[in-house]
Amino acid sequence: MSLQDIRGQVLCDDYILNYYSVDSSFYKIRPKCVVIPKNVSDVIQCVKFARKSKISVTARGGGTGLVGSALNSGIIMDLKNFDKIKLAKNYVTVQPGVRKGKLDQVLAKKGKFLGPNPSVGPYCTIGGMIGTNASGTRSLKYGSMIDNLLAVTVVVTNYPNVSKNSCGYRLDRVKDPKNIHKIIAGSEGTLGIVVSAKLRIYNIPKKKTLLVVGYNSPKLALHNCQKIIQLEPSAVEYIDDYTMRNFGKKFPKSIKCLLFVEFDGNIQYSVKQFRKISDGTILYKTAKNDTISKWWALRNASLHYSLKNLLAKQTTSHIIEDATLPVEKLEQILPVLSKLKRKFNPVFVMYGHTGNGNLHVRVSVSKNKDNVDKIAKEFFAEIIRLGGTITGEHGDGIARTKFVKMQYGSKTYSLFSKLKREFDPDHILNPGKIIS
Repeated sequence: MSLQDIRGQVLCDDYILNYYSVDSSFYKIRPKCVVIPKNVSDVIQCVKFARKSKISVTARGGGTGLVGSALNSGIIMDLKNFDKIKLAKNYVTVQPGVRKGKLDQVLAKKGKFLGPNPSVGPYCTIGGMIGTNASGTRSLKYGSMIDNLLAVTVVVTNYPNVSKNSCGYRLDRVKDPKNIHKIIAGSEGTLGIVVSAKLRIYNIPKKKTLLVVGYNSPKLALHNCQKIIQLEPSAVEYIDDYTMRNFGKKFPKSIKCLLFVEFDGNIQYSVKQFRKISDGTILYKTAKNDTISKWWALRNASLHYSLKNLLAKQTTSHIIEDATLPVEKLEQILPVLSKLKRKFNPVFVMYGHTGNGNLHVRVSVSKNKDNVDKIAKEFFAEIIRLGGTITGEHGDGIARTKFVKMQYGSKTYSLFSKLKREFDPDHILNPGKIIS
């Protein structure tokens, strides 16, 4: 058995290996070779070869991940040839190499859209979105990938015998064998390689209204989110002062942060109620689709703006950038960051999906890796104490895998390890992610 029988490409030249040694994270791992399969038979052949040769195989999509999930020292399997889309009335069957930007175009022609919408949507792939359980700005109403994953076809190294109380990465979503496919969402290619997925889709809303709301303190904005989500908005997004400075808009000096609040149902009533419960000032209100899109383009550039602000001064890290708290505890993240600032003198940039309690905190510190780890340990300990999770949508990858046991404890972690062994007894599927 060898890779010579693969109908696709097997590439081992230096240029290719260097290209696939990086993604959008700060990590670099050079693979032994890159396989670009042409069909499912190629995927199976590659996995069989990897298992026999005891070499790792890691599926890769757009390479847009921030925590090194698509990097490994064995075989990198680029699934870009798996790009078919088959549209039905209320769902779409998609192969993993389809870029979300392309899917959006296909769906829009039929008046449909996919709920999860990460900010790198035009470039990320469906396979990567499933692997990290991606969500985005409108996940408050339309959910993450796990909420929209109806079925999945996966190549595994061993078929698991999992009962209704099966142990896994998302145990809470596997209530019976009919939901076994939910385990794949967020598994980062560690349990199997997705070759096809059936996803729920929605009708594009006929009308939308976006409110850009200014607050004179982050605490007030985060606290207000508890009331706002009761109005069932499609999105509630937080933008701090570092980020809003880059928008090219004039804001009153008293405004220290923003909330983007969008409604796409029962709009007139919702906006009226919002005015009653809002602790902020509505700076802009628009129902024009073009204008709404321009505001969201600014929000979706938050990662770019944060790196622009931070990298010019010091080194930055993606380790703590994806924590999620219960919405009623969101404001408690502020004293945690204040304590870390007094102790380590970092610069924090913060934005994210506060309607879901998911805040992206970018940290910049002096070029001292020890401080990054110390900040991460203290930050995660506080997030866990407050009933939160260390990652809400970007996955564990290289950056956070060592903290998974800290999140769940030894008992649950051992169940994760058992599930990994059931799916992947030789530990060749993207090793070093989730289970270290």
